[in-house]
Amino acid sequence: MERLKRKFEEEIKDKMYRAKKECKYNPSRFNQMLSNYGALETAKKLIATGQQTGKTSDGFATLYLCGRLDLTVEDSVCKQEYQSLFTIEEITYCKTVLGR
Repeated sequence: MERLKRKFEEEIKDKMYRAKKECKYNPSRFNQMLSNYGALETAKKLIATGQQTGKTSDGFATLYLCGRLDLTVEDSVCKQEYQSLFTIEEITYCKTVLGR
C-alpha cells in the first residue's frame, strides 16, 4: 500500500509541474497542501470540500478552462490502479465532476 501511495504522490506532483508548464498555472495553495499533507490526504481533502460545497476547486476550474482535466487530481483518483486508496463515494464524486 505504501508503494501505491508513493506512486500516487509522484503522479500528482508530475501533474502539478505539467500544469505549470502547459497551462501557465502555478497552484501555490495546492503545492502548500501537498507539502503539508501529502498527495493522498490532499486529494481526500479536496474531494471532501467539493462534496460538501458542491463546487470544484479553483485548480480544477483552471485546468478545465485550459482543456486539461487529465492533469487534475480527480483524473488520478479515477484510475483503476489507485482506486483502492479511495472510497466508492470519493471515486464517484470524481467521475461525476469529470463527466464520466
